[in-house]
Amino acid sequence: MQNVSHSPEAPVLLIDGSIPTFQNYFREVWEFRAVAAMLIRRDLIIRFRQTYFGLAWLLFKPLMLTATLTFAFGFLAGFEKSREVPYPLIILCGVIPWYFFSNAVPEGMNSLLAHLHIIQKTYFPRAIITVAAVAVNAIEFLIAWLLFALGCLWYGYLPGWQIVAFPLFCVQLVVLCGGIGMWLAVANVQFRDVGNLVPFLLTIGFFLTPVGYSASQIPENWQLPYALNPLVGIVEGIRWSLLHGTDGFPAVAVLLSLVLTLVTTLTGVRHFLATEPRLVDLA
Repeated sequence: MQNVSHSPEAPVLLIDGSIPTFQNYFREVWEFRAVAAMLIRRDLIIRFRQTYFGLAWLLFKPLMLTATLTFAFGFLAGFEKSREVPYPLIILCGVIPWYFFSNAVPEGMNSLLAHLHIIQKTYFPRAIITVAAVAVNAIEFLIAWLLFALGCLWYGYLPGWQIVAFPLFCVQLVVLCGGIGMWLAVANVQFRDVGNLVPFLLTIGFFLTPVGYSASQIPENWQLPYALNPLVGIVEGIRWSLLHGTDGFPAVAVLLSLVLTLVTTLTGVRHFLATEPRLVDLA
């Protein structure tokens, strides 16, 4: 899109359908930031409208999943017996990231289809819709960490210096969800089968991600292929940063996760930009 201004009072937007550069597109997204703020605010209001407990649901759901996994893996499977760190805190470090990922990815995937009525009537960078869907869940993701803080108070536990890396892993997770969301949002417009396939893959991904257990319990000869799941490096990195370096720094998993996150995000954004001019036709 280009700005063609015939007069200071009446700027004209020329939409030529060409693929914009990253720099120009990000500048355009920034210019339409008010649209993103409106979408985020609207989604947050709708999500908690007419709910009795309101924001408490953000803590209740991961809390119940944590309690279930602590019972299943900690008590029944006996994983907590050899742990110096309280096992519920280990579980929380996996549940909170997974809960965010499992919500942000489907909502990012469905974001364009849910707003087709807007896309067909007015122009703004379509990426704003997917970014806003992920951002809403990112806000909930940050609030959910109150559970971990309360758990630390309950057990009298205090994270070590490694906590300085915690925000970096959180940012990486948000970026990863945004990149995957870009890929799936376009694919879901083209092929409705994607909407049926992704929930099934997320169910499998739950067991292939160290949510209810630690990656150190995976056999050594399976560690490398297991780390090809980018969530492994993120979850284990979060555990390392919050739990005094439990099981040591997962260097291989973190490096693989970072590379996969960058590749997924950059290619996802590029594919989104290349497809955006044809989104209405594809739908």
